[in-house]
Amino acid sequence: MLIQYLFALTSNPIFDSRFFRAGLAAILAALLVFLTMPHYMAFLKKIGATADFKENAPPIMGGLLLVIIVVIVSCVTAIFNGYTIAALSILVLYSVVGAIDDIAKIRTKRLVDSGKISKKDYEEKANGISSTVRISLYFLFSFVIAVFCYKFIPDLTGELYVPFVNPKDWYPHLPNWLFILFITFVVASSANGANFTDGIDSLVSIPLITGMFFVGVVAYVSGNAIFSDYLHIPYLKGCDELFPIAMASIGALLAYLWYNSPPAEIYMGDAGSIGFGALLGIMFILVQAALFLPIVGVIILVEALSVAMQIGHFKLNKKMRGWDYADKHRLFLRAPIHHHFQLKWKGRFGDSKPLVNAKIAWRMHLISFFALILGLIVFFGLR
Repeated sequence: MLIQYLFALTSNPIFDSRFFRAGLAAILAALLVFLTMPHYMAFLKKIGATADFKENAPPIMGGLLLVIIVVIVSCVTAIFNGYTIAALSILVLYSVVGAIDDIAKIRTKRLVDSGKISKKDYEEKANGISSTVRISLYFLFSFVIAVFCYKFIPDLTGELYVPFVNPKDWYPHLPNWLFILFITFVVASSANGANFTDGIDSLVSIPLITGMFFVGVVAYVSGNAIFSDYLHIPYLKGCDELFPIAMASIGALLAYLWYNSPPAEIYMGDAGSIGFGALLGIMFILVQAALFLPIVGVIILVEALSVAMQIGHFKLNKKMRGWDYADKHRLFLRAPIHHHFQLKWKGRFGDSKPLVNAKIAWRMHLISFFALILGLIVFFGLR
């Protein structure tokens, strides 16, 4: 928004360049994280903002600072329109839900430390919002923003580009009500999936970065009449204003990895994982690439599916064969799936748990990069 005033004052075309503003957004976001994160971590440690009972445990809620920085930088470098308002609104709303959970975890840990409740009760009381209420809020926020998008973004229609399928052969169109429900489901699922992925140092950051890179490139191309025509992509006027938001997120997340890389000095927490997961989901919707999210964000998808499959498998066995059988015959050793590999690979790389976690994280990071390359090839090349 501020960039508009600079362009009006100077008439310098560089301030109107999406590419320049996106690069500026990434640099500004990274710089702000580097400048503020050490002070923020010191503040969190001072107030005891941890959810772990280990001595000198890293604080949580690192993602809240990232969200604040991304919103500020986006307001400086992006121009407000239907696309940017929808994206930033989703980011803020979902982050608030996550922050409430983070604060509740900190508060409950303090109760354990003071002896008012036992560690056994911690897991049951750690979440400030019950899973039912949280999911309901996810869908409520997503539904409201979906209606807003459908009403105030003319180019956002119910057409879906199906990966690996030529649009001339099949280009399905969803009716209004179904498309709104589709938006609601994608955003809520993306947020939940990112939250499940945030379980090992740096694990959720890379899928978010690769996803933001994909959606940023698509937004830049789709918002340019010449590029979109050349690549046979629908022209979405104003969509390229999502490019600075995507790059601000990438810059902030890359700087965050400086502190979150193993061994982590700070954890993202629900405020960050839920907020950025929802932002990723809505941006894929806005650039009309929603069906590419399972490809580019395959790690987030697998993490979420592993939880759903574990719960479904357990409940089915419990109903048919009893609790004892269901407990002994779980689909995974533990869900989400990165916990399954933690238990399965225990002792495989020595007795060091950090080595196992690092191996899991890096293999999943590589999958995210390969998925990004595949997504770009399919989206831009296979039409």
